Amino acid sequence: MLRFLLICTSLLLVSCSKDIDLKQFENTSAEDIFAAGKKEIANKNYADAVLIFEELERLYPYSKLTAEAQILEGECNYNSKKYDEASSAIEIFVKTHPTHKKVPYALYMLGIIHFEQMPIIERDQDSTAKALAYFSELQQRYPGSEFVKKSEEKVKQLRQQMAGREMNIARYYQSRKNYAAAIGRLNVVVDNYTDTDHAPEALLRSVECYISMGIFDEAKLANRILETKFSETPWAKYSKELLIRNNIK
Repeated sequence: MLRFLLICTSLLLVSCSKDIDLKQFENTSAEDIFAAGKKEIANKNYADAVLIFEELERLYPYSKLTAEAQILEGECNYNSKKYDEASSAIEIFVKTHPTHKKVPYALYMLGIIHFEQMPIIERDQDSTAKALAYFSELQQRYPGSEFVKKSEEKVKQLRQQMAGREMNIARYYQSRKNYAAAIGRLNVVVDNYTDTDHAPEALLRSVECYISMGIFDEAKLANRILETKFSETPWAKYSKELLIRNNIK
């Protein structure tokens, strides 16, 4: 047991940041402090690099290197899986340097940070929504940026996740025969996420709910949209059969 504790303690000491005497930077140029931070990054001492970049910001708040330091500080925290700290550093950069050439990259990184925290579909999708918001801002403000192209596949996954969350809730309401609440969620999918794989099922579930409520005109309308947009899907076939079984012409 003692040996096990000694091993754990040794590993902990190895993984911890070494003590940095920040006083050594008091009379040092911004360039030299920045270089010291970059050196720590090269050695993957991310915690130490963050401390150095924070000191650079304190000593030289108006230096052009301060903006670079904020970005690198965010990257270091991201590499250490400290997502809240990473997001905070990069958000400060975006707010204090709104015209900086690296703002597109910063917005992309903010999207990535929240993308990597995307939870399972049954949980609250706050991180998913934030990732989408940052990627959307990137696309709207910098449509020609290389980072827009890099984010496209992730945006598709995020939209799938958001639509899937709505479908999960809609199915729950439908199973409880709360059809009005289910239709509210299904409409969100149909209206806002029609490009996802969940849209055809959302229309089919709408048909089911409307039939259960005896609102046949709305059931026919949902079926018509399903047949028009997603005619080759099994959902369209099932919807048509459902109308026939219920004598809805």
